[in-house]
Amino acid sequence: MAEGSAGRDGEARAGGRFAALGALVMALAVIVGAMGDHLVAGRVGAEGMHIYDIAERFQFYHGLGLLLVGVLIRQYGKRRLLYAAGGLMALGILLFCGGLYLLVLSGDGFWAFFAPLGGTSLIAAWLSLALGLWRASAT
Repeated sequence: MAEGSAGRDGEARAGGRFAALGALVMALAVIVGAMGDHLVAGRVGAEGMHIYDIAERFQFYHGLGLLLVGVLIRQYGKRRLLYAAGGLMALGILLFCGGLYLLVLSGDGFWAFFAPLGGTSLIAAWLSLALGLWRASAT
């Protein structure tokens, strides 16, 4: 196998992994949504469900974002900013959505601390993606 071909295979694998992670995150968002409707709604008030719904929505949208990052890595190849966008997005989902889910389910305000960190990570992910695409389109 030629060296260029091996590098391209690695990029395809990395892109595929981000895309697969995105699909998994979206599947989990559907599960979390169903759990929210059937199990959580009866345990928490309207404000708790509002927070839970925000977490679920952000999880789904950013799962789509991870899927997009995977496809873009396969298209544009190894670009640091695209990889950074995927990593930041995964971290942001974990911190933002996870923090909000734990806040609602536990009732412990400690978990709210993680939401702004996750939100910042998600913003950085989208900015990295934008800059990475800008640079990729210039070459």
